[in-house]
Amino acid sequence: MDDHKIIELQLDRKIDNFLETALYCPFGFPAVITVKPFTNNTAAPTIYWLSCPYLNYEVDRLEAESNLISELGKKLKSDAEFKALMEAAHQRYAEKRKQLLSAAELQKAREVSEDLYRMLVESGVGGIREKEGIKCLHTHLADFLVEKSNPAGEVVFNKIDWPENCKICKERVDEFESSSN
Repeated sequence: MDDHKIIELQLDRKIDNFLETALYCPFGFPAVITVKPFTNNTAAPTIYWLSCPYLNYEVDRLEAESNLISELGKKLKSDAEFKALMEAAHQRYAEKRKQLLSAAELQKAREVSEDLYRMLVESGVGGIREKEGIKCLHTHLADFLVEKSNPAGEVVFNKIDWPENCKICKERVDEFESSSN
C-alpha cells in the first residue's frame, strides 16, 4: 500500500494536497507529511502535517490537559534565546514554503489576493502571522520532527516522545485490506 493511502487511513480523510512523506515513525509508517502549500486556489499554510495517529492523540491530550500553549507563549515573551530560535524557525518555514511554490503558483496566489500571497511567502510555522504566540502544538511538533530546529516542537516532543510499541497504523492498514477483499 502506498504512503498516500496509509496517510488517508491515519487521518481518516482524503488528502488532495499530499506532496511526500517527510518523516517515518520508528515502526515504518508515515509520521509527518509535506503538503502542497497552494492547490486549486486554496492555501495550506501548514506545510508539515502530523499524520501519526499516536502523536496526534498525544498532542490533542496535551493541549486539552495542560496550559502548554500558554506557557510557551509566556516563554516566547520572557526568554530572548527561545524567541530568537522561534523567529529562526518561522523564517526557515516561510522559506521552505516559498521553495515548494512555483513562480506560476505564486503569481496565481497574488491574483487571488495580495493577502493570500503575503500569507504564503511571509507567515511562519502553521501560517502564523503575528509571531508573538504559539498557534498549534501539532504543527510545531511536525516541524521539529522534520527540521530538528523548532524549540516549541522540541518541548512538545520531550513531553510525549515515540511509544515503545505501536500498532495503530498496522491495524488500520490490515482492517482496510481485509475489508477490500
